[in-house]
Amino acid sequence: MILPKKITPQSKINLIHTSSPIGKADFNYFVSSIMRLSKKFPNTEIFDVERTELDPRYLAASERERLKKFRQAINNVDWLAPIFGGTGCEDIVRYFDDHDLAEIRKNRPIINGFSDTTFLINYVFFKLKLITFHYSNASGIFLSDNYRLFFDVIQGNIQSFSFLENNYDWLTSNEPQSPIEGIAIGGNFSTFRDLLDVVDLKVTSWRPYILFIEEIGTDVEDLHRLIIALDAKGIFRNIRALVIGRMNEKEISSNLRRFNVIFGQPTGEIEHVVEYLLSNIIKERLKKNDPLHILKVDNLGHGVRKNTMLIPIGAKTVIYPDKKIEFQGPFVE
Repeated sequence: MILPKKITPQSKINLIHTSSPIGKADFNYFVSSIMRLSKKFPNTEIFDVERTELDPRYLAASERERLKKFRQAINNVDWLAPIFGGTGCEDIVRYFDDHDLAEIRKNRPIINGFSDTTFLINYVFFKLKLITFHYSNASGIFLSDNYRLFFDVIQGNIQSFSFLENNYDWLTSNEPQSPIEGIAIGGNFSTFRDLLDVVDLKVTSWRPYILFIEEIGTDVEDLHRLIIALDAKGIFRNIRALVIGRMNEKEISSNLRRFNVIFGQPTGEIEHVVEYLLSNIIKERLKKNDPLHILKVDNLGHGVRKNTMLIPIGAKTVIYPDKKIEFQGPFVE
């Protein structure tokens, strides 16, 4: 693994538009975040984009404009912070060339991101083995009560940290009897699927990884397609463990009740849809004495403000039988 440089008050912080523009509801949060970041890190710069009348309103700017600004931002940077998520990060990442990757490797910046920026942070890790961070984009970086943890990590003040909440739950009956060790990857489920479809990562083996996933606005049919897409890549047959965050559970339960009525099935619900959709794989791996353990958590995903899970993509990760998730450093150099 390659460690990013730790952040100091003198570090160069470059903020970039990878995806959507800042919505009206989030604009005040963004302004406040920039003020606080600039106070803490005086060398903070926003690489703003120019829009045209043809640009769709849901994108910050054209993919050519966003890619141009991204390439400017990576020339001299210690922390590369996407401004907002939404849709469109894959537009620019798919055009990264060897020079772009060489610049990132040379500078070894902190790169964080959430939601749509799942594309960027996992792409950089798989291509360069540079540790990145699944955490809020810049516009909402101070909204979670765990922002101090994030800053402690990227400033090199913490060598390990963990999460454990009362509502964590093993979804499979074969609970682990010993710690599960692996390498953390993942983030937004559909964006991670898009990453595997849009760019050629040539992952030699999924065996070393623990996959973290969360999703917003999905229904049970969407979830079905996502799981099949990743299963076709051989992911669930090989990963060490699966950690599931928020998945729009209320809508999924509502879908199941509606389908039961439409197709004349009993009105009872499948409690754990993911477990059901992966049931064949779970059985196969159990027969091979290689169980797929699935841990459900509630502090990973959109809308989480309390004890938001920070995931260092590429870091050593241990999940203990008591459901504690520990990330082990060092995370920066």
